[in-house]
Amino acid sequence: MDGIRDKIRHRAENKADSICYTYKQHFAAANFYRALSRILDAVMFAAASLILATNFWGVMPNRYIAIPALLIAGITGYRRGTNLEDRAEEFRRSARRYHALFDEYRDFLAITVVSEDLNDEEVMAKFDRLSEDRRQLNQTTPDANGVWYRYIKWKGEDKIREEITTTTETREALSGRKG
Repeated sequence: MDGIRDKIRHRAENKADSICYTYKQHFAAANFYRALSRILDAVMFAAASLILATNFWGVMPNRYIAIPALLIAGITGYRRGTNLEDRAEEFRRSARRYHALFDEYRDFLAITVVSEDLNDEEVMAKFDRLSEDRRQLNQTTPDANGVWYRYIKWKGEDKIREEITTTTETREALSGRKG
């Protein structure tokens, strides 16, 4: 492969790696928001059950009945303000779009860059189109809010990064090269 194609391949590998990292991060964010929503559902169910059990069977003193009711009100207000289910779906859709673009980059690296039927200008034009698609996608992706960043801080950024980082072997597999 000549010099320009090597440069294009290297740049495409870097962009594909970045896209892969981003789509994994967006899937992780979608799963986080879905799990948070389910946990809050479970807490609300438990609080509602406690209110019911207190009313019918007196499982706790009546003077504390406001606590689960306030908990339900607080969770309801939080969920209404944050739209957790919508956030989860928004990140999931974004992750799917990044994954589709990642597949295009992978095909570009495996087929287009190594194709002898295409001249360098055609390969560069395809790379430029993929780069433009990436720029447009980056402009339309959801922005993770403070809850996701607090989760990363709590779990540990290194642990999250370990789960979603692309390995050297994966990068080499993108373009069909072996270490």
